[in-house]
Amino acid sequence: MEKEKCVVYKVCFVSATAVAIFTLLFVVALVLTYDFSKWTGIENYCKSFQPIQMLTVIPSLLLAFSYVGFVSGLHIYAPNSKKIWSQLALSFGLLYSGISIANYLIQLVTVIPSVQNGITEGLGLLVSGYSNSVFFALMASYFLMCISLFFSAFVFEKSKRYKWVRSLFACSALAIPLYLIGSIVKIAIIMMIGAMCWFIAATIGMFVLAFCFYKKINSIKLLIL
Repeated sequence: MEKEKCVVYKVCFVSATAVAIFTLLFVVALVLTYDFSKWTGIENYCKSFQPIQMLTVIPSLLLAFSYVGFVSGLHIYAPNSKKIWSQLALSFGLLYSGISIANYLIQLVTVIPSVQNGITEGLGLLVSGYSNSVFFALMASYFLMCISLFFSAFVFEKSKRYKWVRSLFACSALAIPLYLIGSIVKIAIIMMIGAMCWFIAATIGMFVLAFCFYKKINSIKLLIL
């Protein structure tokens, strides 16, 4: 029984750490490569295209895969009385991961080769350089991740150990209304605050949780010995 628990704790520890790291790498890559220039058409986009612009694809895919591991481990970890919360976290987490993986694979498998080969027909609706493209519509999958994190907060007991985890995961849900309000009123700072709610939960919250699971792993190892 203790060895089985240790396996679950290890999965949660590794996946939570991976989620935090890949979230951080994704944001860094986004800041370094995001094109703030005005959209002037697919032809001009293709002419100025550099593969480095797709740097966010790698950490984004790894983040989505890591999150599947996290919510799966969390659902097994959750006590029976809190399975409803872990099930909701798992369901929304899988929705996020599926949409996000599909979105970034489109960039990797379809957009990049098409741009490099000069095939531009219909491509404008798929590229990440156009703010009204399908790519940005599917980026809303991160809202699903926020909902998943919100439900994850209720899996953990109300103790000092999990205080910050519960608070940070719950606050991630604020990203959705803040980002939507910022988009509607066209105030970038509100959108940035919303994005920060998600970023803090997915990095600091995950690192704190990973540390909690690390301590659990060590305590079980002592019992086994």
